[in-house]
Amino acid sequence: MSPKTSPIARMTKAYRHLERLTELTRVMVKFGFGDLFDTLGLGVILVRARKLVGLAERPPGLTRPQRLTMALEEMGLVFVKLGQYLSTRQDIMPSEYLQEFARLQDSVPALPLSEILNIIKVELDEDLFMDVSEQPLAAASIGQVHTALLKSGQEVVVKIRRPGLEKQAQTDLEILSELAGQVEKHLPFLAYIRPVDLVSEFKRSLLAELNYRREAFNQSRFLRLHSQNPEIKIPFLYRSLSTDNILVMERIRGVKINDIEGLIAAGHDLRELARLASRVALEQIMRFGFFHADPHPGNLYIQPGPTLAFIDFGLVGQLDRRTRDLIFRLGLGVARQNPLVVTRAILGLTIQEGEVDRDRLEMEISVFMETYLSGTLGELRLGQFLRDALDLLYQHQLRSPPDLLLLVKGLAQYEGVGTKLAPDFQITEEAKPVLASLYKKRFTPGWWAQTLKRRSLELISFLEGMPRDLEPLYQSLKTGRLQTDMAIKDLDRLGQSISKASYRLAVSVVLGALVIGSALVVHSKIPPLWRGLPILGLVGFLAAAIMGFWLVMDYLRRDKGD
Repeated sequence: MSPKTSPIARMTKAYRHLERLTELTRVMVKFGFGDLFDTLGLGVILVRARKLVGLAERPPGLTRPQRLTMALEEMGLVFVKLGQYLSTRQDIMPSEYLQEFARLQDSVPALPLSEILNIIKVELDEDLFMDVSEQPLAAASIGQVHTALLKSGQEVVVKIRRPGLEKQAQTDLEILSELAGQVEKHLPFLAYIRPVDLVSEFKRSLLAELNYRREAFNQSRFLRLHSQNPEIKIPFLYRSLSTDNILVMERIRGVKINDIEGLIAAGHDLRELARLASRVALEQIMRFGFFHADPHPGNLYIQPGPTLAFIDFGLVGQLDRRTRDLIFRLGLGVARQNPLVVTRAILGLTIQEGEVDRDRLEMEISVFMETYLSGTLGELRLGQFLRDALDLLYQHQLRSPPDLLLLVKGLAQYEGVGTKLAPDFQITEEAKPVLASLYKKRFTPGWWAQTLKRRSLELISFLEGMPRDLEPLYQSLKTGRLQTDMAIKDLDRLGQSISKASYRLAVSVVLGALVIGSALVVHSKIPPLWRGLPILGLVGFLAAAIMGFWLVMDYLRRDKGD
């Protein structure tokens, strides 16, 4: 139970919301969106806002998406970030809005150096720097970046969060949550985008971006994962000098990846740089499941080697092993132009908002693939392909999880970087060897051993939890309180079916354990050996093969007799 809020605190919060909501409404009226607030039942605030702005509405010569983008910019940090977030939601936003929101910039006037130095002094409580640059490298709505010299002489970058952001952001996020509820109530035709859930996910993302400790964790993890890869450079982070509001890191020097003239002058092969960026992206996604989700040109530098250097780790995506496996199957299905494999992978990756007609979905995916893959895979433009694929999923009430949308956005940005460097570059060509390598790994004893071990642990966990899960059913049966409309006509037949299933399940577990054990023996090369292979492991695989064959034949024989 949450603690009760005092009446004074509630009144203060309501007044703060009223003042801020009036200001937001004033901006919306200014750009011609007053009717929206009227529809949401906020007519009183609308009248008040109109008095502040007058009757002038809708700047002439601008489209509705352009006017909304200008309104978001004027409303401040949270709404600029909301627009940027919505620019990644190809699954719910019309293309004309996506294009305008993608242009949103959160650059603001820089804070004076005296204020920056005061923040550093308060946060770090000591004089650590010999010098801090007066002019910032960058000034955005969340943070400001300056170069500095440590007393050791090391050149670093200091990223300082602007003061007072959390309080203003909290107020705007509370208002957004309330407005989302009103949208669901008064605009049922927008229910498909799930406004309340959308704002909740955006809130989680923004609060994580406001917390520099989270960004520091992301950066440290990237550094650890890529420490042995000479093609990737992650700046060293001074953890002891970093707080919730300040990050201190190694300064990255190099040529921005979109500076074509600078790259040519440095002697770089532009096509090879495009391949490098794509190769790094695919490794992050498929090998680690932890990827940079905002690889725009300002965040990517090229150093001699060539080496790809990343900066700014506020926005990252994470994919678990199951999701990566489904993405691999999806890629394999596209490469083989197999709509059944693609359909199954998509259903595993997405969230189903309603009943899905699988046959119709598979048919439309087949037509979709024939349309896009009528040429070779190398001719495919991945960004447009993914955007149109999301439109198709939306038509079937399939929603993509946030990290999968970040993946789509990131891949489209990498493709944009690649085509900037080499206009005829296709990221799909770089994906082919990655898929081939992953496919080969599926036929190694080590991969099967790990997979069977993981599946066995999942099965054991399921069986361990089954008694607890069935206890409510048992209690209901025991007390006679269980009610059901199901009619069981042949209990003996049901008992036989359960017996068969249990029998086959037990044999399958033993078979899986035998394969895992044999794979580990072969991998460890435990003597005695025959032609370099452990005899015990070979015997285990032979026994597993015989048991598997017997299990399949028994299954076919018993089912045939049913």
